[in-house]
Amino acid sequence: MPRTAAAAVVATVLLVAAGTLLYDVIAVRTGHSARQWRADLADELATRHLDDPAVLIGAGAGVLIGGWLLWLALAPGLGRWLPLRPHGSTAAAIDRSGVAALLADRAAGLPGVEHLRVRVNRRRVRIALVGPADPASVQRRLREELAAVTLARPLRLDVRTAGRRRRAKPVEDAGQDIEQAAGQAAGQDTKGAAGGGGE
Repeated sequence: MPRTAAAAVVATVLLVAAGTLLYDVIAVRTGHSARQWRADLADELATRHLDDPAVLIGAGAGVLIGGWLLWLALAPGLGRWLPLRPHGSTAAAIDRSGVAALLADRAAGLPGVEHLRVRVNRRRVRIALVGPADPASVQRRLREELAAVTLARPLRLDVRTAGRRRRAKPVEDAGQDIEQAAGQAAGQDTKGAAGGGGE
């Protein structure tokens, strides 16, 4: 809201000033005399020195306003909010720190998790684990928890062990590995049974 109000005030002031000046310039170009306020302003600008108190006060006010607008432009705004899926005409958002606290609380109760660090940005959740927990298993459980938040734009989940480059495999890849391992085990059992039968 502060950014919107500041932008509206600045835009309105600049529009009124520019419109008034443009109107007076067009009037002069069409043969009319300049307004008294513009003649007085031109005379003041031409005769006042830079060390005049009025000039210094105006310059200081301009610097303060410019610094305030610059702070509004660079300060964090809605970037810390993640929009949720709308329900009818209702729109809502959740703080990124709230999502991080939710996932940290959920992961803290999982076996093998001794310590963790959660970072949430606009597109991704990064979780660093300390402990013997399997990152793939933790990622699978936290993916379900993250899906329950109903974000408008799903976040990418990245779980890894702290201090290592080992990353958690995606849930789909982990499932394929499990299926392949099960198939290989079944094949070995079949070969063993066939060998036993030959004896």
